[in-house]
Amino acid sequence: MRKNTLALSLNDAGNRVAWSAAGTPFANAEKADFWRLFMDDGYEREIPVHSAAQTGKVTPTADGMDIAYDGLADESGRRYDVRLVVHVVRKDEELELWAEVENRGAARVNEIQLPFVDMSSACGADRSADTLYRASGMGERLRDPWKALEKGHTEYMAADYREIWSPLLYPRPSTMAWEGLETGGRFLYLGRHDEDYRICSLNAGIGPRNSPPRLILSACHYPMCRQGEKVATGKGVLALWEGDWRSGSDRYGEWARSTFFKPAPKPEWVKNFTGWQRVILRHQYGEVFWKYADLPRLYDEGAVYGLDVLMVFGWWKGRFDNGYPIYEPDPALGGAEGLSAAIAAIQAKGGRVALYTNGILMDVTTDYYKTTGERIASKDIDGNVYLDHYRFSNSGTTLRTFGYKTFAKACMSTPEWMERQLENGRTKLSFGADSIFYDQIGGHHCWLCFDEKHPHGPRADGDPKYRRAVFAAMRGLLSGDKALGSENTVDLFAPYLDYHHGCDVGNWYAENSFPQLFLRTFPETIMTNRFIHDCRADYKLQLNWAFAMGYRFDVSIYRGRVVGIAGEPEYADYIKKLISLRKEWARFLYGGRFVVDTVCDLPAEVVMTEYASGEERLLVFVNKASRPLSFKAAGRAVSLGADGVACVLK
Repeated sequence: MRKNTLALSLNDAGNRVAWSAAGTPFANAEKADFWRLFMDDGYEREIPVHSAAQTGKVTPTADGMDIAYDGLADESGRRYDVRLVVHVVRKDEELELWAEVENRGAARVNEIQLPFVDMSSACGADRSADTLYRASGMGERLRDPWKALEKGHTEYMAADYREIWSPLLYPRPSTMAWEGLETGGRFLYLGRHDEDYRICSLNAGIGPRNSPPRLILSACHYPMCRQGEKVATGKGVLALWEGDWRSGSDRYGEWARSTFFKPAPKPEWVKNFTGWQRVILRHQYGEVFWKYADLPRLYDEGAVYGLDVLMVFGWWKGRFDNGYPIYEPDPALGGAEGLSAAIAAIQAKGGRVALYTNGILMDVTTDYYKTTGERIASKDIDGNVYLDHYRFSNSGTTLRTFGYKTFAKACMSTPEWMERQLENGRTKLSFGADSIFYDQIGGHHCWLCFDEKHPHGPRADGDPKYRRAVFAAMRGLLSGDKALGSENTVDLFAPYLDYHHGCDVGNWYAENSFPQLFLRTFPETIMTNRFIHDCRADYKLQLNWAFAMGYRFDVSIYRGRVVGIAGEPEYADYIKKLISLRKEWARFLYGGRFVVDTVCDLPAEVVMTEYASGEERLLVFVNKASRPLSFKAAGRAVSLGADGVACVLK
């Protein structure tokens, strides 16, 4: 059992907090809050209420304490008729904190930040040795967050003179609802464990420039509690354990698997697919690159290099990123019979085809939007439709500069949207596609919707729950070895998906990327790399990174335009080399499990990942340097060529 060493104590008024951890310098900042709340009177939209400025009553309970406030005051002293009760439950492994808010006044309670851990020092003697882990995309690792978080300064848009914040919205860009700090041989875990699966944010912050050291971690809930309502937040979980980030991965994974993470069985072909060519038949601005009859040839070109799937965009009448959410085969591309025939021809060669539709966006120029879409669109805090503006273009400047398409985002709670997605799925399956793919719905735009006429009513934070229901209905369309995929990866939605079109931090190599965070927690997830569209200077590093992380290859030359993989022969040959190496170690890299059991010192230029197959372990090494390297790891001699990759049995 993990032993939690983090302690919270309060004075009788519930406004002076002391965080501590035995045997360490862990301490809170002066006059620290342990919760914050923000009100909205319709004119002043973010009225701060700080726990340090309130007067409440602390009542011990059998396993913790309750802190009750019969009214709240803002920074100016104005009073609000709001009753707030903060519950703290101490368990051997952790602290649980959650709040109940009862609003008896006119101002709305928009958000509650709880837990709120405002540190002046953590467990280590050297702050610069601390490392913050966050689920930004597949994962992010920030060394010395006491300084690194300065990059969150907005210069103008937020109150950076109070604190500098880096909030991560969940779902996405945070793919899991936890974060934590490695400090002095311990791991400080902050997780949001909410079985109602509501929108939240996982925040990290520091004090303003040139101020004493502060590091703040918090979970932010969005109750949007109006007059006459009583709303409870999800549970925030805090713990400080001996060990590293893997203790946080274990705890969150345990909770997720006990509640929502029950992956659907995946078809065998999905488990073993190598990658796809992603192609656009008719582009956003109207140019036709390929017709349906060209698809078998494109598949053949990819198969030479080991790719076994075609991901087909822009196949419908009206062209890519136009006409959403209505999809009909394009007579100019070959019509319904031509599309079905092309798919059948590819399948006869042993290949697979996935057909695209978008799962969120509505083209505001369509009849659908004018008759239905505007009513079911998600609305912002002022009641306006959230809009996206796209700037895809050819070689000119008109579209690039002034934009081309405007889209609204559908609210997932509306039954009309679910039925539209099911109809689109049936359409794709009618052509014989092996997979129905819904872009963006796997994580994009999980935003608060303030249209109370929608089924979610005043609960603006309910998108994830309704989105899960849409995914469950989509899976109901499948039979045999048909597959369901989407863009993005979020733990809440991953159990419904057979594969993910990667689109986040960690799906490509970048400074601070740490996809091990997600991959170790949920190794069942199958996803692609992203954004390598030609032989740019670092293309080998990017493809090696994808190989090491177990990503399937997303091959989209010139972003799906003009040519397929054969148009970049150097890139194609390298893809073939990596696919051949992956097949050589298939029992690990297709049939195994991503693990992080082995930790060892490595040269700074080397990345190592690890896979388990039964009792065996495979170590995968990537050389980020342009010179050969030789070293020892886990007792094994390793030699890496310049920009090379190697697999070594442990």
